[in-house]
Amino acid sequence: MIKIEKDLNDVPSILKNETREKAFKKNIKDSEYLHGKGLYKSKLVQDKLSEIYHLKCVYCERDISDDDKHIEHYRPKSRYYWLAYSWDNLLLCCSRCNKAKGDKFETVHCSMLYGDEPFCDIHTLGKEYDRQEIPKFINPEREDILNELFFNRDGKISSDNTKVMYTIDEVKLNRNELVEKRIKIVNGFIKRVERHYLRCREKNFSDFSMFDSDIEELIEECYIENEFYAFRYFIKNNIEMFFEDKFLKSILRNKIKEYTHE
Repeated sequence: MIKIEKDLNDVPSILKNETREKAFKKNIKDSEYLHGKGLYKSKLVQDKLSEIYHLKCVYCERDISDDDKHIEHYRPKSRYYWLAYSWDNLLLCCSRCNKAKGDKFETVHCSMLYGDEPFCDIHTLGKEYDRQEIPKFINPEREDILNELFFNRDGKISSDNTKVMYTIDEVKLNRNELVEKRIKIVNGFIKRVERHYLRCREKNFSDFSMFDSDIEELIEECYIENEFYAFRYFIKNNIEMFFEDKFLKSILRNKIKEYTHE
């Protein structure tokens, strides 16, 4: 989960058209999400979210460019029926995370009820709702938790932040498929480094330049559009925990400082 920048003033025009407004009013009349099913799933909305989310799932950060792209309602449309077409309530999600979250949405305080908000205002209600409800789920469009995510060498994610950990558990961000993908990333890096460290020792530590390609690749792959950016960011900033040899840890940390100009 990484912070996503969405412009709430740049609402896709299709979410503001007459068809959505009519469906919105019918749902209000029935106090239930019954009308206009799927109207939030238009290609225009999906394409815009795909651009904003860099074709990655909002929760697990898996690349979904060649997978099903689900439009997730942060606040479930089954309960918050008036937010079914709300721009600040729509997230991009993979099928597995979407299924795991489902209609879950616990809050510290009582859930908001429809308060006669007009159709034209539904796209920016989330921030005020958050203040009053205090959701237990992280919303990456409003919360930057990058430095509150921890990973171990086995590719599992955790956090000391109760809200972050709640989201990790409820969306099942330690499911096998994700852990295996993270392990593959870190194990590949570890094997390359340890192979170069062996050569370095054979040369009596006279040449540390052989680690340059390892660190350069690590940093080059650590960009926000890349799959599992949060995990790559953690490796880069906590590289010592993935190795046991103290001297090797020192070499790698100094190399990262060289490349990042810290």
